[in-house]
Amino acid sequence: MVDYDAALGYLGSLGKYQAVQVAMIWLITFPGNFHMLSMPFIGAQVSHHCEIPESQTAGLQPEDTCVLNYSLPWTYDQTTDTFSPGSCFRYDVGVYELGNLTCPMMRDATGNRTAKPCDAGWRYDRQQYKSSIFMEFDLVCENQALNNLAQAMYMLGVLIGSIGFGQLSDIIGRKKTMFLAIFVQVVFGVATVFAPNYAAFVVFRLIVGGGVLGASLSGFVIAMELVGADKRTLVGTLLGIAFSAANMSLAAIAYAIRDWRTLQLVVSVPNIAMLFFWWFVGESPRWLLSKDRDDEAEAIVRKAAKMNGVTIPEDVYKTKVQHTEKVPVDEKRYSAIDLVRTPNMAKMSLIVFFNWLVVTMVFYGLALNTSSLAGDDYLNFLISGAVDIPAYIISIFSIEYFGRRKPHVSLMLIGGIACIITPFLAPPFLAQNLNALSITTSMIGKFGITAAFNIIYIWTVEMYPTVIRNVGIGASSMWARVGGIISPFVQLSDTAWGPVPYLIFGALSVVAGLAAMLLPETLGVRLPDTLEEGENFGKVKNMPPSTNGSTVGTNKTEKEALVTTPEDREGRAGSLDSDTSYKAAMEVTQL
Repeated sequence: MVDYDAALGYLGSLGKYQAVQVAMIWLITFPGNFHMLSMPFIGAQVSHHCEIPESQTAGLQPEDTCVLNYSLPWTYDQTTDTFSPGSCFRYDVGVYELGNLTCPMMRDATGNRTAKPCDAGWRYDRQQYKSSIFMEFDLVCENQALNNLAQAMYMLGVLIGSIGFGQLSDIIGRKKTMFLAIFVQVVFGVATVFAPNYAAFVVFRLIVGGGVLGASLSGFVIAMELVGADKRTLVGTLLGIAFSAANMSLAAIAYAIRDWRTLQLVVSVPNIAMLFFWWFVGESPRWLLSKDRDDEAEAIVRKAAKMNGVTIPEDVYKTKVQHTEKVPVDEKRYSAIDLVRTPNMAKMSLIVFFNWLVVTMVFYGLALNTSSLAGDDYLNFLISGAVDIPAYIISIFSIEYFGRRKPHVSLMLIGGIACIITPFLAPPFLAQNLNALSITTSMIGKFGITAAFNIIYIWTVEMYPTVIRNVGIGASSMWARVGGIISPFVQLSDTAWGPVPYLIFGALSVVAGLAAMLLPETLGVRLPDTLEEGENFGKVKNMPPSTNGSTVGTNKTEKEALVTTPEDREGRAGSLDSDTSYKAAMEVTQL
C-alpha cells in the first residue's frame, strides 16, 4: 500500500500535478456558482400596476397618464419620496368614463371610489428586465412571498445535496460524484428554462441547488486530499474565490441578457463542457486507499511523480501505513448530542451554531439584495462579488498573525455596524447624489461578513475535539443552510419599513460577534482529541502552546486546556485528519 503522506514529501505539498488538478477543479466548479446568486436577475422584481383593459376599448393607450391617474389608487412612499400606482387594486371604471375624461387628471382628483383586485392581470415595467419569473408567473400581491420562497427552496436543495451527495461520495468516490452532480446541474438547469409554471420552476431549482453543492463539495474534497496540510488553506481560499469570480462574471452576463429563460440557459450550458474533464481529473488517492484500491492509488502517485519530475523510493509504495491521527481507541459512535452534553461544550456549540447561521444569512441577504441599493443593479452586483476576493485573502493573513477570535469578532462587528448604517445613507435620509455612501457601507458589510465566514469555518474545525470534529462541522453546516433558507424571508420585512432587513442583518451580526468573544482561541495551542479535553478546552491559562498550522510566533498567554508534549508540537496533522473537510459535510446526517 502506498503511503500518500510519505509520497507528499517527494511530490511536494502543491506540486505540478496537484496544481493542474486543482486548476481543473476550479474551472469545473466555476459555472455551477452562477446558479447560487442568479435570483436577483431571473427573479427580478420591477414596478407594476393593474392592467386596465377598458382603456384600450376606449381607444386610449394603456400607459396614458390621465387613464392611470383616474383608474388606479396611488400611494406615497416616504422612503423614496415618490408616488406610485397601486399594484394590487384598481378602481372599477367603465369604457364611457375613460372615453370622456377631462385631462390632465390629477392623482388626488379621483375622489373616494370603489377599488377591486386586479382582475385582468398586471402591466410590468420592462425597460430594464424584459422578463423574469416575477413577471411571468405574476408573483405579486398575495403571491409576493413566492419569489423569496423560490430562493429559499434552492437553499433547501443545497442542504439536501450536502447530505445526499456527501454520502454518495464516500460510496462511489469523489470523482464520480462530482461529475454526476454536474450532470444533474445540466439536466435540471436546462429543464428550468422550460418550466411551464412556478411549481416546476421551484422543483427544478431545488434539484439544481443539490447538484451545485454536490459538485463543489466533491471537487473541494479531491483538492484537499491531494495537497499537503500546509497548502490546504491556500487551495481552499482559491476555490472560494471561484465563487466570487463567477458572481462577477454573472453580472456581465445578466447585463447582456435581460430575458430570464435565455439567461438560465446560458448559465446552464457551460456545464456540458465541464463533463469532458472526466478523462483528465483523477480520483482522490486517499479515497482509493480507504477502499483498498491500492493499485489505482499507486498509479496516480506514479503519474504525479512523473509530472512533478521526482523519483519516489519503492519502499514508499510498499509501506504498511499506520495512521498518525491521535484518536483515542474506542468503539463508541458519537452523535450531535455530544456537542451539547457538557456545559462548556454546549456553550461553545450554541455560539458556533449561531455564528454560522448569522454569517450565512447575512452573506446571502446582502448578495441577493444589491438591487435594493441605489445605483445600477449590475454594477452593484459586480462590486458585491469583487469585495469577496480581498476578504478571503485578508482573513487568511489576519488569523495567522492575530489568532482566530480577534479578527472574527472585529469583522463581524464591522460588518454588522456597516449594515445598520447603510439604509440611513440613502434617500429619504440623505440626498440622491450621496447614494455612493450607502453602496460603500453595504460593501464594507459584505466584506466583513465574507471574511468572518472564512474564519469561522477554520476556527470551528480547531475548536471541536477529534472524536466529534466531523459531527461538529456537520451540525454547523446544517445551521448555515438554515441561515441561507431564512435569508430570503428577511427581505420581506422591508414591506413594513425599508431599512428593516439591514437592521436585522446588522443587529444579528453584532450579537454574534460579541458572543464569539466567549469562544476559545485556537492559534498556537494543541487541539483537543477526547470529549474530556474538549470540555476543558480554553479553561486553563498559561499552558505551553504547540503549533496548529500557524507560520508565525505563538502567544504563550493564550488559553490552553491541555498540557502539551514534544509530540504535540509536531503540528495539527495529528488532530486534523485528511478527510476532515469532506467528512464534516457528510456528518450532518448523524443529526
